[in-house]
Amino acid sequence: MFLMVVRKMLNNRWMVLCLLIGITIAVAMVSTVPMYTDGVLQRMLIKDLESYQEESGNYPGTLHIKADLSSRFTNQDERLEGYHALKSQVTERLEPAIGLPSADTTCVYWLDYLTGLPKEQRSENPKSVYFKLNGIPGFEEQVNVLQGRLPAAEKDAEGVYELVAFKGAINDNDVPLDVVYELSHSQMDLDGPLYVKVVGVVEPKEGSELFWYDGERTTAGGFIMNGELMERELIEREPTLLTIVQWNYALDYHAITLSNLRDVMIGLQNIQRELGPYKEMGITYSMPTVELLSQYLTRAAQLSTTLLVLQVPILLMLAFYIFMVAQLIVEYEKNEIAVLRSRGAGPGQVFNSYLIEGLIVAAIAMLIGPLIGLGLCRMLGAANGFLEFVQRTALSLELTGKVYLYALYAALFSVATMLVPALLSCRVSIVEHKRRKSERKHKAFWKKYFLDVLLLAISGYGLYAYQNRQQILELTGAASGDVPIDPLLFLISSLFVLGAGLLLLRLYPYVIQLIFYLGRKIWSPVMYASFIQVGRSRGQEQFLMIFLILTLATGIFSANTARTINRNAEEQIRYENGCDIVAMAKWESNEDSLAASGQSSEAVTYREPPFEQYEGISGIEAVTKVYRNGEVLVKFGDQNKTGTTIMSIVPSEFGKVAWFRTNLLPTHWYNYLNLMTEYPKGVLLSKGYQEMGIQAGDTIYYSWAQQNMQQAVVLGFIDYWPGMNPYEDPYFMVANYRTIELNMRIEPYELWMKRAPGADAEQIYADVQAKGLAFTSFEDTTQQLVTIKNDPMLQGTNGALTLGFIVTILVTAIGFLIYWIISIKSRVLQFGIFRAMGLSVKRLIGLLLAEQLLISGVAILLGIVIGGLASELFVPLLQMIYASAQQVPPFAVVMSSSDYLKIYGIMGVVLAIGFAVLGVLVSKIKIAQAIKLGEE
Repeated sequence: MFLMVVRKMLNNRWMVLCLLIGITIAVAMVSTVPMYTDGVLQRMLIKDLESYQEESGNYPGTLHIKADLSSRFTNQDERLEGYHALKSQVTERLEPAIGLPSADTTCVYWLDYLTGLPKEQRSENPKSVYFKLNGIPGFEEQVNVLQGRLPAAEKDAEGVYELVAFKGAINDNDVPLDVVYELSHSQMDLDGPLYVKVVGVVEPKEGSELFWYDGERTTAGGFIMNGELMERELIEREPTLLTIVQWNYALDYHAITLSNLRDVMIGLQNIQRELGPYKEMGITYSMPTVELLSQYLTRAAQLSTTLLVLQVPILLMLAFYIFMVAQLIVEYEKNEIAVLRSRGAGPGQVFNSYLIEGLIVAAIAMLIGPLIGLGLCRMLGAANGFLEFVQRTALSLELTGKVYLYALYAALFSVATMLVPALLSCRVSIVEHKRRKSERKHKAFWKKYFLDVLLLAISGYGLYAYQNRQQILELTGAASGDVPIDPLLFLISSLFVLGAGLLLLRLYPYVIQLIFYLGRKIWSPVMYASFIQVGRSRGQEQFLMIFLILTLATGIFSANTARTINRNAEEQIRYENGCDIVAMAKWESNEDSLAASGQSSEAVTYREPPFEQYEGISGIEAVTKVYRNGEVLVKFGDQNKTGTTIMSIVPSEFGKVAWFRTNLLPTHWYNYLNLMTEYPKGVLLSKGYQEMGIQAGDTIYYSWAQQNMQQAVVLGFIDYWPGMNPYEDPYFMVANYRTIELNMRIEPYELWMKRAPGADAEQIYADVQAKGLAFTSFEDTTQQLVTIKNDPMLQGTNGALTLGFIVTILVTAIGFLIYWIISIKSRVLQFGIFRAMGLSVKRLIGLLLAEQLLISGVAILLGIVIGGLASELFVPLLQMIYASAQQVPPFAVVMSSSDYLKIYGIMGVVLAIGFAVLGVLVSKIKIAQAIKLGEE
């Protein structure tokens, strides 16, 4: 049977190739989900761990275990037994449980509460020295000797143990080299004399930072001796000397991958659980980056879910495509199926032949698809918006077992879709096949069971659930993450597009019949024949139309979704910062001298740096002063309001520098600036002050830091202002800086700067350094925008939406060609009859163009309408990502004409290529041969 199936596939190779393309694309797309998720989060994980090291100065892979044995065991046998049990637990069970290689491991034994006197006393009152002994196995390879030598691995002939110390410990304890000290314990008597001497001064060797995990503080100012010698000679013989034992593991965090992260977290949890019984020893366990690592498991799940959901409409379309091609193959082979059935072949044998064919195609797709997925992932990583790409560091991508598992799921789903037409046809005998062929075509499954209405009902429920969720957020003020998200909400847009498309296709034949009826007396022969052909097509054109509808609608919805997500994320940062660059210059003051003299109650005097030096920074177009203070007292009548935030600005300069969305206030915000320029003593208040009964035109008084009250006239009320969050600061005011400067003490103000067109960060930073300008803070909005664009979720969303549109365009182009090629080839006889009736070639081409208009043109128009409607209804769902307090400025649906032009342009090019191919095909048809004598 296998050879028969292969021969059948070769005979129908072009349709099988189309089927292979569809399944391969499906496999490639699904395989990108784990590949991209692991690649981008792996990059982010390593970056976050490296950032943690830069900010904290601590190695990200540090795992610290410490036990205070002196707090639990007083009996030496119990302490020794407890020490051995803990050591066995850590070294034999916990180390393998971690599952990560250790870049370095440090073990430290502490012998505390020891004091020493020189063995040979040279004075009547010798000075006692506090000794903390640290036994550290293997430390000798991790230090450089500054003075003296390293200690011996054995005590000398006189029973003296040799020590070394860091320079700080030597200086702090004033211990000379090569002087023998006899030690005593402050809390017990020793079994015998204990002699030590310091023989060297050392420092950590370069490159030993992981071994000396806390630098010289690793020893806590103690003296170091050979670790094996301490354990053998001191701990084993006199265990009550041992006070603390600790292990520090410098785990190689570069070995942490998304694939082994869950196992690592489970291992760390097992360590914590297994150390539970040892809490009585005062044991502590810490790994500072555990919380950071655990977040990535959640982020990976969220990103995978998001990518899969974004691919649902494309996978749905691919399923339609695969079904269509498989149906065409089965239709082409129905005569053969009927003959096989009449010759004794059972339904199972016929079905198995298609199953083998599907498995062969799926196996090839499994080999090719993940490799194509690698290229698609690189496109995902370079996406900066819808159909926008930038240069980024390439992701580290691997074809793991998880990738092939996802690919297998996609392949099996595709095979199942492909086998549906075969399952419906494998029971048909030759008699039944001829009977069905002569019958009127049955109503399509989706029409018969009103699948379109069901899909619209589900999407309607999604909208209802969304509205309820938004009400919860508004009433409770909860964050979006506090309210469970119904997964259906992410799918309803796709269901709506499909449902609306199918509903319009249900109505389409009736509309065509109505138009035909209304113009039946005026239609030309070309239009008349076109209406007849489309009206009697029995629905063959509906697959092509649903492809075109889904492509346009999905493309428009994807473009608006990406544009809205990106624009709102950008505007949130721009609004919060207020302008391109917000800097705080370093001001000189007498604050230190006041503190030293104890006159802290006096006001600090500041010396303002020359403002002109900031105006000349290369790459800066404009700069202005902005003073902010959050401790302002406002008085209105007998009412006081403390904790008000004031922002004082130079109105004429502020408007040139600040960023603000123009639709946030009742009138353009420049009008408010003009009002402040006209009335320098006027102020703008947030609407929270209206609760105090304040109205425009009222007089208020304000001050801070026990200065004279300033009188101001209320010019108006505002909800929003650059850099001011009304949810965090419900009471804020905007005043004129010149008025503040004349009447209040001068204090450090912010420098708001606008970047010159084409200027980059390097140019600005280089000029700042060259001029020696000192800043205490320097926030660059552009850099923050770059950071947000590199966020895996945003990057993946942009990439998935772009990828989905490109795939739908490709599938639509193939489906378009398949439909029209089959349609034209099946109508060669009809074209011959038209020519014999006197229809010219020109009119014949006009006939095809009219059909294109009625099918492709109408489908494109419907796709545009459905895409726009879906955007209006479902793009606002995206605001569920944000908490209410985070929606500053308020969430806005964004639609860009440039995105529409891209979509229409790409669609136009694809259709033009399709028309060109069809034109070549029609020109090669020998119509004269189609009407020769005896032909049916």
